[in-house]
Amino acid sequence: MQDIFFTQPDWQLFTNINTLPQQAGVAKYLLPQLIAKELTDNALDADREVTIHQEVGENFQDTFTIKNLGNPFPGSDVEIADFFSIRRPLTSSKRFRLPSRGALGNGLRVVTATVYCLGGELTIASNGRKLKLIPQDDGTTKAEKIADFQEEGTEIKISLPNNIYSNQTLEWANLALKINQGENYSGKTHPHWYDSDSFHNLCLSTPTEILVADFLRYFEGLKNNQIKEFAQELSNQSISALNREDSDELLGKMREIVPEFKTKKLGAVGKLDFFSAYQLLQSEFSLKTTKGNFDAQIPVIIEAFAAIQSEESNQFFVNKTPITGEVSISFFDKKLLIFGCGLNRTIETKLKQNPKIWLNIITPYMPIVSNGKEPDLSILEDAIAETIQKVSNQLERQRKQIQASLNISVEKLPSQKQVVLENLEAGIAKASGEGQYRYSLRQLYYALRPFVIEHTGKELKYANFNNIITDYEHDTGRDLEGIYRDERGVLLHPHTHYEVRLGTRTVEKYSRPLFNFNKILYSEKEGFFEILKDAGFCEKHDCALLTSKGFASRAARDVIDMLAETEEELIFFCIHDADISGTLIYETLQGATKARPERKVKIINLGLEPWEGMAMGLEVESLEKKSRKNAAPYVKAYDEQSIDKTPFEYNNQYLETNWAEWLKSYRVELNAMDTPTFIDWLDKKVSAYDNGKVIPNEQYLKHEAQQNLESNLKASLREEILKQLNIEERVLKQLGEILPDIEQKIQTMTFEKNVREDLSEEPIQSWSDSFQSILQEILKEVKK
Repeated sequence: MQDIFFTQPDWQLFTNINTLPQQAGVAKYLLPQLIAKELTDNALDADREVTIHQEVGENFQDTFTIKNLGNPFPGSDVEIADFFSIRRPLTSSKRFRLPSRGALGNGLRVVTATVYCLGGELTIASNGRKLKLIPQDDGTTKAEKIADFQEEGTEIKISLPNNIYSNQTLEWANLALKINQGENYSGKTHPHWYDSDSFHNLCLSTPTEILVADFLRYFEGLKNNQIKEFAQELSNQSISALNREDSDELLGKMREIVPEFKTKKLGAVGKLDFFSAYQLLQSEFSLKTTKGNFDAQIPVIIEAFAAIQSEESNQFFVNKTPITGEVSISFFDKKLLIFGCGLNRTIETKLKQNPKIWLNIITPYMPIVSNGKEPDLSILEDAIAETIQKVSNQLERQRKQIQASLNISVEKLPSQKQVVLENLEAGIAKASGEGQYRYSLRQLYYALRPFVIEHTGKELKYANFNNIITDYEHDTGRDLEGIYRDERGVLLHPHTHYEVRLGTRTVEKYSRPLFNFNKILYSEKEGFFEILKDAGFCEKHDCALLTSKGFASRAARDVIDMLAETEEELIFFCIHDADISGTLIYETLQGATKARPERKVKIINLGLEPWEGMAMGLEVESLEKKSRKNAAPYVKAYDEQSIDKTPFEYNNQYLETNWAEWLKSYRVELNAMDTPTFIDWLDKKVSAYDNGKVIPNEQYLKHEAQQNLESNLKASLREEILKQLNIEERVLKQLGEILPDIEQKIQTMTFEKNVREDLSEEPIQSWSDSFQSILQEILKEVKK
């Protein structure tokens, strides 16, 4: 039987209560709550004075009326009926990117569909008359005038029968009213808010009667003469007729003229009376285009409100309306766990108890993941986390101020360091099984953590614990007895390519092979190992390779110190990215730390340095945020000694050669070099310090010659004597005599039983050890 290929217009999905949720973006039981919010959002975008009234009637269990007191609903009876038609395509006056509540043009279709599916009633009163809107089976809507309407503004009334889905129909709508305060953006849309793709789509969706000149008047910062000039260049045709190249060129010209938007102009809710703490953060994010030349720069205002927890739940808003997606904020152990709508973040706070937090985002464009306008907040995760952390810390400061004003005394508790050191012996005993086993630093942390919580009432952070132990080991001049640290790096020998995984145990057992290498290169990137091995770099320079993936681990530094004390000459090199972390990696290798004094061996810094990367024409990366860290001191010293202060060009800008400041905004990776360039660069760097190939001294070579020739001679003589004695033939003869006895013995044995019995007495050995012992006993018996 041939398959039937069905075609279903999307509007039909609105006419079935079981498929409507996928178009609305919420579950069935939330549909009444959603349509109340949609109508409230539209009313608030039209007028700030909005009222909501709810009642229970005889025919309908749930009736609510939403009224704005200002702007009337535009259009004739037929046009209004079409706006509330399920069958119409997405139609909206909000396609321009603006910080308004609604944006898709899907809301009124959901309102009508919910009324249709649940058998409810819908009326709209505006411009002198009250209309009853009746959804039809074919997706259209009819309008019947049922009364006159003499009041200002617009009133929309929804009645739903037997509302079994929700007893909180107005929850989202009331939240929108509750946060409806502060300044609103009163300007036009901005050309920097569009990437090439979205701008072209905006042009295509504009009615054909809108010409270029009419369209450009909706954009901020364009003067009449500029609009006229752009329109003439495009023959003032319909904006929807522009091809992609023309629309992209038009967007580029607009962005050249109109200055970048000042984020604070978006407006804000401001402080709310029912929250004691408030923080505002200005931010932005970029949207990359797939076609065309321009990315969008989207400004964002993030507001966080916090109070001591009450019965009300945490809530997220976008443009002063609650989101339909769910974001949970959980408080545990001085941490706020935020999850949902693309967020998955743990925020450290100073809070002592569970807060109530609201967060409002104001932006002309928010990426969404459903028709229900559930936002994708992942693009703002860092900024959201920063704002919430600030408001929670502010809330805790307020609590302490109140505590101080009430003269609440707090008994002075011991420090975490005191508790750790006083209970260190007990912690080691617990972690090591009373000294029976070795233990890791993290195991010791968990053994001591309960002591700290009990005596201080505060959580012991692992980073703080690590510092306490590091200080203690430095003061005592030795590591904790029995401790081991995990493998966090690799040492690669040249010629043999033998790899040593760097951990406490391996470093303790490691000894430098004689006359194998006289140089060692530390790289923060283990990926270069294979490149250097294949290029023969290690063998050419007799150079070992060392890495610990970033900052050198303790085990790596132990190896460096140990190698520095060997008798053979050794030169240490370090390479790193041209960024702040890279300069600090070098400083950490060379300089003194809490755990040990400055290295006895001199470590030669080969770079990469930023001035070197720029001179080589390597690709420069811009950091997303300006770094708060400072580069290593040698960078500042280079700046002070540098004679050439000529600005250099980057991204069509000329930047001063203050490299310490440059590194806070830019970086150059070693990986920016292709393999031939990298090998050549490193070869020249190392060759400048070349101390020749590794060649043992005369005494060692004579000793090796004696041992080698003697060993070879012994092997040769042994082989000759064995041939003279005809050993092989004699062995085969005796083997033939013994084999029958062996085969008979094997048949009588119960190996599995014997092995199990043996292992029950000696459980630490393997089955193979036990099996081999049994075989040896058989050999003894048959040879008697």
